[in-house]
Amino acid sequence: MMKEKLHEQQNEETTLDNLMEGFQLISFDWRYLYVNEAVVKHSKYKKEELLGFTMMEKYPGIEKTPLFDILKICMKERVPEFFENEFTYPDGSKGWFELRIQPVPEGLFILSIDISERKKSEEKKAEYVYGLEKMLFMTSHKVRQPITQIIGMSNLLEHEFNSHEDLKQITRYMKDSLRSLDLFTKELTVFLNDLQDQVKNE
Repeated sequence: MMKEKLHEQQNEETTLDNLMEGFQLISFDWRYLYVNEAVVKHSKYKKEELLGFTMMEKYPGIEKTPLFDILKICMKERVPEFFENEFTYPDGSKGWFELRIQPVPEGLFILSIDISERKKSEEKKAEYVYGLEKMLFMTSHKVRQPITQIIGMSNLLEHEFNSHEDLKQITRYMKDSLRSLDLFTKELTVFLNDLQDQVKNE
């Protein structure tokens, strides 16, 4: 009977180890009791470097983070929690994780999913939208003036008593306005190409 239970427990741990989601069991004194392979990958530590150690030993300063504040509430009040968290590693790199925390008799059971790529995609999209808004702002300001000038000059052309000099001056103004539009068109093309390259390369 004991062997069957042990075998069953080993099978369960093997199943958890092979999942893409991270599974970790944290004791009441904040020690790692169990971590699967996904957590090992997320943590940037080896399994033996985590098990038996406290979260504070592996991630100095974690006790001062909003993440740890939530963990303390879950641990003390025995309530579940679900949230997204940006985690900063000791080497300064960062990762985004979706966390589901569940109180268990041993302490806390934490399910973690790496959503870093999704967050990067969302950030790229936000940057692209910001770039488009900036482009619209540029367009409304840099296009309005030369177009207004061209319309004004066009209205003057409708007058019957324009002298030859008047017509030459109107033509110069219209050419200047058209050059401004042509220059802005080139600037806008460069801006859009830079924006697309920035989004692709990040």
